[in-house]
Amino acid sequence: MSRITAYLKACRVEYLPAEIIGVFIPFLLSGSFSLEMPVIEAIIVFFLLYWCGFLINALEDVEVDKKYKRYVASAVEELGKDFLKIIILVHLTISFLLTFHISLQLSNIWIFIFVVISTFFGLFYSAKPFHFKVRGVLHSTLAFSAMFAPFLFLYYVIAGFPPFPILLIIIALTVTHYGIALINQSQDYIEDKEAGLATPAVRWGLAETLILSLVLSVIGLAISFMSMIILFADREILAFISILILFIAYSFPLKGTWKLIKISIGKEELMEKISRIKKMLNYAAWQMAGVIGLFIISFIIFIF
Repeated sequence: MSRITAYLKACRVEYLPAEIIGVFIPFLLSGSFSLEMPVIEAIIVFFLLYWCGFLINALEDVEVDKKYKRYVASAVEELGKDFLKIIILVHLTISFLLTFHISLQLSNIWIFIFVVISTFFGLFYSAKPFHFKVRGVLHSTLAFSAMFAPFLFLYYVIAGFPPFPILLIIIALTVTHYGIALINQSQDYIEDKEAGLATPAVRWGLAETLILSLVLSVIGLAISFMSMIILFADREILAFISILILFIAYSFPLKGTWKLIKISIGKEELMEKISRIKKMLNYAAWQMAGVIGLFIISFIIFIF
């Protein structure tokens, strides 16, 4: 394995298609495709910090991944822990320098402060001493750092603070996709428990975490419906079409989650449950389905 391949694996390249599509959403929602210097720099920061989060997670979880996620652990081994730390530091340095430059160009230092705060929560989601990943409700900082903050940051640099209906869409995306993210935690239940990691599934229970995931996804979807109704208040047909598109897009993760819940409350042995969950769960595809739905309705908003 080459170092470039290892780097891409550690950055979880399987999520890259959703990240690329996701970058277009703030442009479509804002109605602007201006690629001025602050916007170009913001896109670079978006990707660098996203990948940085994956790299730190790979570094911190390498011992657990050696047993259960060999493809990630082997990437860390190929790069070497020390070299991976240097890569992470380079990501952070470039991101903060670019963000500071964006703040200077837009005469708003709060942009830099916002990115620093969101990066703090993103990095220490996986890293010690805070390790929010195993801190109960503080696990939800993932929703802020990985979903809400990146999209708000991009939108703000492109077009300023979003109007209320657009802010609702960003909130809906955050809640729904955090719900989907909780599903991904469930498949790691056994290895996390063996490693003493009190992730949501370990702390609250497998079935309970999956039920919470479904509830959050439904709440997020309801918020997105509300945003469509407000945004297209005088164009009911467009509101209906947008709601229908979102419903269809998110029906894939929602139906999948319901099936996982039924497995989790079944009478099989725990190992059998986890085995079936891992076979059925397609986390990257479920996240992608939601992002594609959001992309389509963002395109509708852009056109109309």
